[in-house]
Amino acid sequence: MCQFCSEHGEGKLWYLNASNYATELLNDLERRRFIEHFYHRVIVKGNREVSFLAKGFFKRLGIPAAIREKVVANGKKNHFGQVLPLEDVDRVLAIAQTITRVACGCRWAKEKKESRLCYGVTLGVPAWTELIDMDFFGTPDLARFETIDRAQAMENIQTADRQGYVHSIWTFGTPFIGAICNCAPAYCLALRTTVGLGLTSMFRGEYVAAVEAGACSGCGACLPQCHFNAIAYDEQGLCRIDPEKCFGCGVCRAVCPGDAIRLHERRLDGVAARLWE
Repeated sequence: MCQFCSEHGEGKLWYLNASNYATELLNDLERRRFIEHFYHRVIVKGNREVSFLAKGFFKRLGIPAAIREKVVANGKKNHFGQVLPLEDVDRVLAIAQTITRVACGCRWAKEKKESRLCYGVTLGVPAWTELIDMDFFGTPDLARFETIDRAQAMENIQTADRQGYVHSIWTFGTPFIGAICNCAPAYCLALRTTVGLGLTSMFRGEYVAAVEAGACSGCGACLPQCHFNAIAYDEQGLCRIDPEKCFGCGVCRAVCPGDAIRLHERRLDGVAARLWE
């Protein structure tokens, strides 16, 4: 299990621990201020820093260890995530009493395009999304936030899954959990830092994908779905998934015509146990 499961899971996966969604955490004044200015202080600043680190001196020579450690430590304290497969997304949505569809801050900061691929999840009322300063989008209009039910949210996220978006869950002042995001590497800060820069801004999922023996046809449909460079093809033209690179998002499964890919529990000892048939 990840570090957060040990610290905040109470014997289970940390994101399935209802106390991490509690209104008591949301009522903390420091956390409320963090949420209010989240887009400006985290998304805008993060987008600027990632763009800077991705070019020039750091691209040629790498990111110094001191900077790397500071970025990761700050992330784990304030805004940090973990990759989830669809099955666990549904379990999280079952915990939430309020689900709010939210415009993606990462995409707006990088491309000035609105894409409602994020979902605020709150145990109780009011939702934390009501605290956010909407001037980030150039307007105080809260109409960009849409309250929906679990079935609609899951249907939307299943569509995103087929389109290759990686699902992840995020804290707003750890351990308070506030959102499920559906991310693409072109604009997602988490993917740009974790994959592009090698700076850990989210944990790997608790699962790992594997190909069922004899089930792969070698069609290649899964390859563009993987944003973690974990999929390759062997000399026979059949799919192989590197468990060391796999983040366990499971989006490769959605486009496999032969249903050849399964998720298994990720074990610290490297042994994968069957989770879903």
